[in-house]
Order: sequence, then structure tokens, then C-alpha cells
Amino acid sequence: MEKTAQGTAQCFIVIDDLLVYGSVISRPTGIQRVSAGIANALLASPHTFSVHVGSGEIRTAHLPKEGSISWRSRPSEALLRLLSLAPRSLQEAIRTLARTLLSRLASRRAGATVQPVAGDWLLVLGAPWIAPGMANAVRALAARHNLRVALLVHDLLPATDPQWFGDAQGVAARRDMETLIGTANLLFAVSNEVAHQVRKQTARPVHSVSPADPLFPRTAPRTVAGSKEQIVLTVGTLHPRKNLAALVRIWDQWIESSEQNRSAADGPPRLIIAGRRHPQDAALFDALASHPRVRSRISLVHTADDAQLAELYATARFLVMPSLAEGWGMPVREALVAGIPSIVTDAVPAAQSTPYVKIVPAGDEGALSAAIHEWWDGVEPERLSTEIRQHFTPRTWTDVGREIEALLAKD
Repeated sequence: MEKTAQGTAQCFIVIDDLLVYGSVISRPTGIQRVSAGIANALLASPHTFSVHVGSGEIRTAHLPKEGSISWRSRPSEALLRLLSLAPRSLQEAIRTLARTLLSRLASRRAGATVQPVAGDWLLVLGAPWIAPGMANAVRALAARHNLRVALLVHDLLPATDPQWFGDAQGVAARRDMETLIGTANLLFAVSNEVAHQVRKQTARPVHSVSPADPLFPRTAPRTVAGSKEQIVLTVGTLHPRKNLAALVRIWDQWIESSEQNRSAADGPPRLIIAGRRHPQDAALFDALASHPRVRSRISLVHTADDAQLAELYATARFLVMPSLAEGWGMPVREALVAGIPSIVTDAVPAAQSTPYVKIVPAGDEGALSAAIHEWWDGVEPERLSTEIRQHFTPRTWTDVGREIEALLAKD
């Protein structure tokens, strides 16, 4: 870490959002996985600390332990599943109220106040909009104590793709990211694509720091219990930008074609859609309701933990990711660690740096369908799986932490 007049600069990792999220959700999504992974790597340094800032002061706070489950998570996740059946406006109101209440609870549980020194760092790695007031607190504390702010940007989707982010959380995300980007002395992004977007918006240097790869166990591909065939898998929160309704239509057309040819062997494999429900997931469920014959070939899994997710990857022949917009695309990397290739759109940055994927244009349903049929009927997935297992080396959080430490020291 860079030297200041008083000695080595301290780095305070702001974890208000992780405290709020971890208090009710036991299975983190992509942003939480990335921010917690980097934070854990950086906390090995004696000059780095995790803190809470929502009370207007820098106060000690402990990062939730990996794999730990809050007592609130089980009833909270059951409530979220029930809430997913409610009208969208009610979902948004309850979620907004819950974030506010949980932020206050996290503030009361924070520890002793820390006195920073001018030139110290406040590092924001996650999703500040999850903890109301976090972004403004960082800006105020930086100004009050003459601190530097470093920010990891996961995406600018609330600003670049507002058609999907008009809800309360989307509006808050855009506002908080604009606040922190304007405040930050040092900017990182999770992909070259996001770095380019931020650079274009700010006319400032933006460093690309790719996330690490998850540590799923590598196992030989297996079939579904009691079945002779493997599955096709897609993973991600059921947000409309994931374009999962396209897969429903593709599977429906596949079934129709096999029925017309009277050949069950030409029918589609089982598709597993693994992801937490979202207030805007109506398009997917409308598609499922409009194409009832896909119910025999498409299954939804909303509550998979890491072990269950690893099992799904091990069972899959390949991953498919039809997204219309992504900041990174963690499932592509999860698939690589599990030893399987992916069919993805060109909207997924994580796919741009690997030879083990097939990329199709985002929104081109015909090209996506053709690619899925080609892989299912051919041997390309097995060829790529062999190459992945022989040549792919996962990136670690230690690697990421070292890159961020070096950039903080240089600034």
C-alpha cells in the first residue's frame, strides 16, 4: 500500500451492502460473490479492514463468513418466494422497506468507531444500492476526512439499459453509482467492456480487473439420476435481460418439430433453469404458460446452494446463456471450472476471453437455436470439455487482490 506522511495508508473496505444481503440471503448472486471474494483476499493485509459507514462514521464490521447462514435467511427466503407471487408494485415496496430496516439493523451491530488518516482509502466493491445511504455516507466521509475512494464498477446497466431498471432498486442503483463514480479517485471495472463504458462516461482512466473463478469441484460429466441423457443448463437470476423466454420458445419449437416427425429421439433434452426469482420475471412465466408442452422438458430450480449448483454443472452437457446485457457473466466461468463449455451471446463479457464458448448475436433467437441444436446433435461439447480439463487454469481471488493492491499503491 502507498506510503503517506503518517505511514502506510490504510484501506477500509465498505461492506454495508454485504451485511444487509447476507443477513437474509444464504446464496449470494454474482456481485456479492465477487465483492466478498476480493474483500477476503485483501483482508489478509494488516493495513486493510472491513467497515460499516451507514451511521455516518467509519465503524468496524466483520465480513460474513463464507458458507455461513443467518438465522433470518430461511424464513426470509421463504417469504421472498411467496412475495414473488405478489404484484410487482407490492414486491418493490416491501423490498425497499426491508433494505432500509436491514441497513439500520446493520448500523446498530457495527463495532467501534475508527479514526482514519488523510489519504487512507475507502474501497467500495459491491452493490451500494442494497444498503440505502451507503453511497452518500462514503462521499461525506471522504470529504470530511480527506480520504481517497476506490470503486469497483460491475456494470452501468441501470443507465445504459433503463428499460429493465425502472423499478425502485434500479433507480437507486443508477443514483448511487453516479454518486460514487463522481466521488472516486480510482476506478476499476469487472470487464474491458464495462471499463470502456465508464471511461467513455467519465473521460478518466478505468482499470479492468476480472473476477476470480469459483471453486466448484471438477468431476466427470454425469447424467440425471435414472436417465440416460445429460441436461442443458442455464444459470442466473430470472431478470428479463437474461432473455430466458427465448429458451422456452426454442424448446417449444423443438418439441413441435419432433412431434411432427414422430421421433422422440429428436426431441429436446431437459433444460434446467437455475436462478432466484425476480420482481420482473413475468416474461419467463408468461412464456411457460403460453407453451404448456415444454413443462415436461423444462425444470426451474430457485434455491440451489453451492453444492447443488456444482451438481447441476456436473450433470450438464453444456451451459447456455442467452442474455441481452451483462456486466460480466459469472456462469460462463463457473462452467469452465466445472469442465463444460457454453453457448452465449455477444452481450456476455466473460465469454470474450475464452476459446471454450460459442458466441451468437444477442437477441438472434434463430442463431441461438441453431447453435444449441448443433451442439446437442454433435460432439463439440465433448471436444471442448476435454480441452477445458486439460488446459483451463482458474483465476484465484489472491490474483485479483494482488492486482487491486498494486493499483491502490500506484495511485
